Amino acid sequence: MNLRDERNGLCRHEVILKKRSIFAVLACCAAGCSVFAEPMKRPATEAAVADENLTAAQTLNACTQVIPTERLLLKGSLTVRKLRGIVLAEQPFKLLMDWGAPTPTAEVLLLDAQGTSLVERVVLTRPAGKPAQIRMYEGPEQKPVEAPSYAGRIRGTDMTWMDLTLDFLWWKDVRFDDVPRGDSHNGRDCDVLVTVPPSPIAGCSAVRVWVDRQLRCVMQAEQLDPQGNPVRKMWVQRVKKMDDRWMIRDMEIETLNSGHRTQLFVDDVSAP
Repeated sequence: MNLRDERNGLCRHEVILKKRSIFAVLACCAAGCSVFAEPMKRPATEAAVADENLTAAQTLNACTQVIPTERLLLKGSLTVRKLRGIVLAEQPFKLLMDWGAPTPTAEVLLLDAQGTSLVERVVLTRPAGKPAQIRMYEGPEQKPVEAPSYAGRIRGTDMTWMDLTLDFLWWKDVRFDDVPRGDSHNGRDCDVLVTVPPSPIAGCSAVRVWVDRQLRCVMQAEQLDPQGNPVRKMWVQRVKKMDDRWMIRDMEIETLNSGHRTQLFVDDVSAP
């Protein structure tokens, strides 16, 4: 189902986008992935949204407040395609989220093409008041390896570890974009923010973020290079209701001028 077609239905349900990451999943809500959960109290009209008059920092902080705290297990795949649709690679994954733990944690299992053998395991934690931390283990023997760069691509896909952690939602240097309001890729009315990392990240001077004005969730993001030009973008494509939970069914991530893009697809969400 196309998200534009769901627009009125979403408003009737007053659902809130929660991170199922990997926008981001993400991206990401997140990245990096995001789910729609039961509603928080949100303004029902555009006038009420305007009356909130949130600052850029408050708008970004609102996105973190809708990240689910219950334990969730997601299963899906990352599929890399040429822009003409030819499949180049497919990466099955499982994601165990426990953002309500004393130290919020997510564990990612990257599997082989058949989805039977473990290739990599990544443990993500977010200690209070600190940046997200990444630990990586490889192969069936789970040998510890050097932690990847935030801007590093995940096993040749267009998705990065920054998408997976949605670290940019916690950056303190944030402002409204020069064009502070606009439609996201799927037609949602959004505030547009620019957030800057607290310490340098190779190839990323900032992230431009589209935040849905009514749902207060990330709908789209762009990684900006040192010259302020977008080099990678990601956006919500479709949503679906599973077990009384609205969730992003798939998301697209594109490295600009690469000739390919990655689709993140979630086919199952459950309580582990």
